[in-house]
Formats: sequence, C-alpha cells, structure tokens
Amino acid sequence: MVTSPPVNGSAPSLGDGEAVYTAAGLAVPVAPLAADGLCGDARDRFARKADLWALAVVGRDGCPVGLVERHALLSACATTPDCDQRPITEAMDPAPLLVEAALPLGEVGRRLARFRPAPGHGSFIVVEAGLYRGLATVADLMLLSAEQSDLRARQLEAARRQADQANRAKTAFLANMSHEIRTPLNAMMGFAEILEQEVLGPHTIPLYAEYARDIADSGRHLMDLINDLLDLSKAEAVRLELSETRIDVPRVAASGARLLSERASRSGVRIVSTVPTDLPPLRADERKLRQMLLNLLSNAVKFTPRDGVVTVGARIANTGALWLSVHDTGIGMSGSELARAMEPWGQIDSALGRGHVGTGLGLPLTKCLIELHGGRLDVVSTPERGTTMSLIFPAARVER
Repeated sequence: MVTSPPVNGSAPSLGDGEAVYTAAGLAVPVAPLAADGLCGDARDRFARKADLWALAVVGRDGCPVGLVERHALLSACATTPDCDQRPITEAMDPAPLLVEAALPLGEVGRRLARFRPAPGHGSFIVVEAGLYRGLATVADLMLLSAEQSDLRARQLEAARRQADQANRAKTAFLANMSHEIRTPLNAMMGFAEILEQEVLGPHTIPLYAEYARDIADSGRHLMDLINDLLDLSKAEAVRLELSETRIDVPRVAASGARLLSERASRSGVRIVSTVPTDLPPLRADERKLRQMLLNLLSNAVKFTPRDGVVTVGARIANTGALWLSVHDTGIGMSGSELARAMEPWGQIDSALGRGHVGTGLGLPLTKCLIELHGGRLDVVSTPERGTTMSLIFPAARVER
C-alpha cells in the first residue's frame, strides 16, 4: 500500500509512521507510460487530467527509463509537426533522478541538491528495489520536510518539559531526604563526639574511643556527601543562587591550604601557596569559592603520592580574567579518565584512587559552581606527571 503525505496537520508520530517521513511518503502512484508508447499517449493523459504534472516511463521489467514533464511535452507538441506519432523515448528525460523509497527526507534533499535539476523540472521518481513506485515533487518534499521539522520541534519541547519536571522532582526529593537524614545524623555525630571526647567520664576500654571517632568521621563524610549531592542537583537545575561579596582571594586561598594541610601531611604531601598578595578583589560567592577550592585541593592531595607537592597559584590573564589554579605532582589522568572524572559519581580506576574514600561529585560540582559564576574549569593533565586544575573567573568579576 502506498503511503501518502499527511494532510491538514494530521502528521503521525515518528514512532508510529516512520515511512511517512521517507521518500515513500512523497510517492504519488501515478500510472506510468510504457517505453514503447507514443507522445500522443502522454498528451492524451495530460489533456484528461489538468493536475497531472509529469509521467514516468518504464520498461517491460517495471524499472523507470525516463520522465516526461507536462510543460515540456506540451510545448514540444505545439511546435513539432506529427508530435503525437513520435516515440515517447524521444521526448522524455532519459536520466531523471531516481530516489529509493526508504531514503529519509533529509537525504532526498541532499540528493536533489547534488542532482541540480533544470529550472522547471521539479519532479523525480520514487523507486523500491529498482521498480517504479510513484512520482514526487520538490514542493511536496519541502512541505513534508517542514512538517517533520515542526513535529520534531514539538517532540523536543515535550521531552524538555518532561526532563525539567523530572529534574525538579529529583531536586525536591533530594532536598526533603537530606533534611530527613540530617536530623538523626547530627544527633549521631553529636553523641559520637561526646563519647570520643569522654565528656561524661573516661572509657574503661580505650577501643571505645576509637570506635566513637570512626562513627563521627563517617557521619561527617556522609554529611559532606549529602551537601554535595544537594548542591549538584540544585546547580544542574539552575536553582543555586549566588551570594556575591567582595572577596580577598589570597586570604581564601591561604585558608583553604591551611584546612587541607593536616590531611596532606598525614599522606606525606606538601601544600605550597604561590598566590600573589596584591591580587585585585574578586566579585563572587565566597562560600562557593571556598567549596570549589577545597574540592580541587582535596582531589590533588588524594591523588598525589607520598613526597609529592600540591601548589596553589593565581594570576591575572591578559584578558583580565582571574585564574586560580591547583597543580599537583600526582598520578595524572588520560583523556578518557578525565572525561569520566568530570561525570557525577565518576572515579578514576587506579590502585591509588581506589585506596581513598571518594564519591566522584567534587569535580562535577566544581564545574557547575564556576559556570554559575560565568567562568569555566580548565584541566590540563598528563598520566604520571600531574594535573593542573584552574578556576577561571571572567574579567567582569575582577575589580580594578
């Protein structure tokens, strides 16, 4: 059965009617002329049907051998004596454009662009397995292509709305769950710290103090995970707001280095700051800047072997942008590992990486937070040679 182009806006969905948006949907089943016919046969057909724009000419095997355009034939018959008795093969175009029925509309358009039909020749032949199926026009192709584009635009808009709704539901769920989890978790951490510090008296068994410390550390790690997960979800939904202030970058950098220095020393890693003290103030959210810097420092310390060095640096680029960088002498990353690390829950699959606790949310969250400031996260990494991660703030945020 021949599929006709939909009319009056009744286009089927792409899932239900894929064939409509192929060349098959353009094919109009006009009965063809036989290759041994005469021009008079074609003229009679055109005379009987005023809306017939062209006729295909097929051989005995059903394969098209030519195309006769209405205007061209009638013009020739008006100026040529005994035109009706001439073979149709003398009046037809012996090399018309043949298009497979299964071809998508976009590819049909590209074929037409390469074929470059002569002005006034807006018809082509649709075939299936080489056999004649029907006639089509460039005008119908444009109409159906526009209809397909409209349908795809509606589907994309519906998908976007559905994705936005799902994202909002996810953010609301995480916000509610984080609130429900924080309440008992804070109580657990508080009691664990009381036991750890022996506030109510010394333990008769010293091992209890170590257990209490483990409980408190695990609780803090879980709280950090909840906060990162909620922040990442809000950032992805563009619901995270900035509380902008005038920030002294060297002070924030020094504070971040101090906070991570104890953890770094336990791992045998040194943290060095080379941030110039005369950097201009930065207009940004200080809490989020501190969070981004701590994420980068934490990653650098985690993936740097003993006796390694982590360096915090900053500079003003020629463009006026502020670069705040963390460089380490650690294990580095390949291109595929870097792509995985930038995804939520992404972990670098290495012996050193597996030996450390991590959620894989730090870098994706940092990327979202710097983009929220209108900047970007720049990463340069070489396996076994180290990594440099830079927070790049636009010049508009740097106060002169």
